[in-house]
Amino acid sequence: MGFSSDMETEGGLVHLALAFNPSHLEIVSPVVIGSVRARLDRLDEPSSNKVLPITIHGDAAVTGQGVVQETLNMSKARGYEVGGTVRIVINNQVGFTTSNPLDARSTPYCTDIGKMVQAPIFHVNADDPEAVAFVTRLALDFRNTFKRDVFIDLVCYRRHGHNEADEPSATQPLMYQKIKKHPTPRKIYADKLEQEKVATLEDATEQVNLYRDALDAGECVVQEWRPMNMHSFTWSPYLNHEWDESYPDKVEPKRLQELAKRISTVPGRYRNAVPRGKIYADRQAMAAGEKLFDWAVPKTWPTPRWLTKVFRFVCPAKTPAAAPSSTVMR
Repeated sequence: MGFSSDMETEGGLVHLALAFNPSHLEIVSPVVIGSVRARLDRLDEPSSNKVLPITIHGDAAVTGQGVVQETLNMSKARGYEVGGTVRIVINNQVGFTTSNPLDARSTPYCTDIGKMVQAPIFHVNADDPEAVAFVTRLALDFRNTFKRDVFIDLVCYRRHGHNEADEPSATQPLMYQKIKKHPTPRKIYADKLEQEKVATLEDATEQVNLYRDALDAGECVVQEWRPMNMHSFTWSPYLNHEWDESYPDKVEPKRLQELAKRISTVPGRYRNAVPRGKIYADRQAMAAGEKLFDWAVPKTWPTPRWLTKVFRFVCPAKTPAAAPSSTVMR
């Protein structure tokens, strides 16, 4: 599912990366944000516009899945902000075959959750491609200028139903009676161009035929696409691996005890700043085997083991490693 390509633009090559979608609605949203934050940290330019996160949502999922609100809540948090995300909502009004918005949410618009972070919300008719292009540029300008999230509510419909198992005429008969009579966006725009004497219907038909012929011939129909170059990363060393193999992660009791003592000892320069007393005394006694474990041991003891493995085998010297957790602050 995940893929990446280089695209030619007026400003030069742009690398597009499609995140691997875990096939659960909206779970990919924080994955995209985390990937962008890592790229910005690697560039050492936290306020840069060189990396742009774009997330695509459904009208039902954007309000129904709490992970969206959680991600929005973290959009300006210091450890997670990425300079704003462009959030495109495909508002096809189908959400899980629930046609009436009164049965799906408690707000007038599905994008109203963006108000929790004062994000601007642009509602646009998807039958008007020029309006969609204008709103997209406007949203991008806002994001790049003010470094905040922005929503595009793309009001549209799905002509062929919710999924491959549904017959839309049965689940939403009234809506699909109207949709069957409604012209496609391509037809609407072709008629508009003819009325404005920009292009004839024959020109539009010819373009459609050329496009379909290119698809039938197996040609690339995205003119901006550029093939992989010598600097492109190859994933071949990581393919065809047997992922059911056990990972060699055993630790000897002596080594675990050593790490437990280290994490339970305050370095000399911090002894006056860190309140010690019973907590650290108890932890040292547990590490020495003189006292039974408490509930904190399963959480604190794996930390030094993980850190030693990460910095010894994974991270080269001076490589930043993020460990977002309240435990880090403690």
